[in-house]
Amino acid sequence: MDCGAKCMKYMLFAFNFLFWVLGIAVLGVGIYSRIKSDNYDTILGDGGASSAANILIASGVFVSIIGFVGCCGAIKENKTMLIIYFILVLLIFILEIAAGALAYAKKDEMEEELTKNIQKIIMDNYSDDHEADAATKGLVKAIDWFQKEVKCCGAEGYTDWKKSNWGKENVLKLAPKSCCIEEDCVAIKSTIYNTGCIAAGKTYVKEHLWQVGGVGVGIAVIQLLVMIAAICLCRTIGKEGLNVA
Repeated sequence: MDCGAKCMKYMLFAFNFLFWVLGIAVLGVGIYSRIKSDNYDTILGDGGASSAANILIASGVFVSIIGFVGCCGAIKENKTMLIIYFILVLLIFILEIAAGALAYAKKDEMEEELTKNIQKIIMDNYSDDHEADAATKGLVKAIDWFQKEVKCCGAEGYTDWKKSNWGKENVLKLAPKSCCIEEDCVAIKSTIYNTGCIAAGKTYVKEHLWQVGGVGVGIAVIQLLVMIAAICLCRTIGKEGLNVA
């Protein structure tokens, strides 16, 4: 095997070792997201967050397996494993494109669902009653978490709380403490978030979208490079008749 083929072999091994590490990382993020998914599911509805977390877990396992097969195929110069590796990477590449297109096509529906659920929880379901049932407590926990995480208050703004069932029970308060900029505030106008959660949620997603997009593009480029390297290494192995399974 010439110097160029050896370089390709070790480059493919290095890329797939990185794939394996990324797979473990994605698996970890998926498990963490699954643990936290109850908060998202309550707001987004339909178990969307749980499903997304499950997909991340499955993807992490799948990518880890791909990385392992690629590493073994490259270091052992095994043509059969490299062909299997190429097919697996191509498959996941196609699935990523399909998933991205589906997410883009469904973004308006997701925004509508988010808006509807936030408004319903705030206007009808939120309660300070410590003796409330488990479902109500879950809704309260979810909206409190969302307001703190996204730094917002109410659906369209903090005034929504005065129109809600919670506002009728708390006439002397402007909003719940989860709207507070500082944890120990008394929920007066100068100490609470003025932006509504619908607008703040959209801004939050847009601000973090470039990170997701950047990671996606980076992964796609790596996938294309390793697929090319796998095919080139297969051709070299075929010509030299080395370790063909």
